[in-house]
Amino acid sequence: MSDQQLTNAKRWLRKRRSQRIMLNVSVVVHRPPNEGPQFSERTQTLDVSAHGALVALAGLVAPKQRLLVQNVASGEQRECRVVYIEKDLMGPTKVAVEFTHPAPGFWRIAYPPADWTANDKVSSSTQ
Repeated sequence: MSDQQLTNAKRWLRKRRSQRIMLNVSVVVHRPPNEGPQFSERTQTLDVSAHGALVALAGLVAPKQRLLVQNVASGEQRECRVVYIEKDLMGPTKVAVEFTHPAPGFWRIAYPPADWTANDKVSSSTQ
């Protein structure tokens, strides 16, 4: 990893607004309609927070790209954007996504961390 990538990663880690939890949740990640070539990929989260998740993706994505993430168990879907990409030579790419609005209830965790107190009054589905 280059010095610039390391610096960006450290800056991204410091900006975290809510505690992450290592949790595997089945999700489907896809591009919003009319935003380039369509792709849809079923995958698992590696960890989650009130503000987004880290997922493993085989599909190509770019920083700041808008995506839709659907929780397979609940059917709920949220818009997000790519905030960090870590390519792995031996496995899938790790992609951090940030919800456009905090969504602490999206992951359906019975006892979330105390800092997951963001207002979750935004509609449960996008588009």
